[in-house]
Amino acid sequence: MYCVIQKVENKKTNTWGEAKELKVNITKWFTDGIEKVNYGYSYSGKFERPIKTVYKISIHKSYRENGKVHKKQWVICTIGYYGLIEYGLYDYADRTINDIKDEIGLSIDSIYEMIYKKLQPIIDEVTKEYEATEEYKTKVKHMVILKKYREAKEIFETKYGKVTYDYCYDIFGVLRNEKYLKELEASYKAQQEYKSSYYENSKSNYSNYDFSNLFASKTTTYTDKEKEYLKKIYKGGALNLHPDKTKDDGEGMKFLNKLKEEWGIK
Repeated sequence: MYCVIQKVENKKTNTWGEAKELKVNITKWFTDGIEKVNYGYSYSGKFERPIKTVYKISIHKSYRENGKVHKKQWVICTIGYYGLIEYGLYDYADRTINDIKDEIGLSIDSIYEMIYKKLQPIIDEVTKEYEATEEYKTKVKHMVILKKYREAKEIFETKYGKVTYDYCYDIFGVLRNEKYLKELEASYKAQQEYKSSYYENSKSNYSNYDFSNLFASKTTTYTDKEKEYLKKIYKGGALNLHPDKTKDDGEGMKFLNKLKEEWGIK
């Protein structure tokens, strides 16, 4: 059992080249008579992909039957030059390998391992060639720009709200609408001041509130049964808080006696 990879030339070229340019895409419309301008982004142009090479992968098996040598093969898939870079063997071969694994008599992992022994050097060579192209360098440049854009947008919109960044900045981080930015900043500042004022007022109201009446009111609502429970609580506390046991100035016992009066028990 062995793997064969044939190098074949396609008749047609691959048309799915990377974009040559990343540019600002301006969209305008009116809402209630007010002009809105969104600074999105788009791509233009495509790199030509002249390489027509594809790789046909198959598994071969030689065996003897009735004194004769027989050969059998299973075609796994055909992967293009650029397919090796942008996708992988799994995307092209997984369904076929699952279908033929029992017939071949090998596990899925064993089949993949057999193929990769032949395919990996080809992948390494193709990748090295591709990464030296202007197409790849431009792709990396665009990826860096988009990463910075998404990070800046997330930070900005976490602070100022969703769908706000693209109305102020473009894909390259250039400020396009200073007026709208100042409106967002003013609105954010007002919200923070309101929250701060509300917190301070709430804090002040609670600090000035006398909760003693709340506890005092409960002294008149205890049932006789509950008062019996309170007496037992008092006796248990007195045993632990009496100055003879705690060896202190009796502050704990004083507090317990205060509670006794509030509870209305004798």
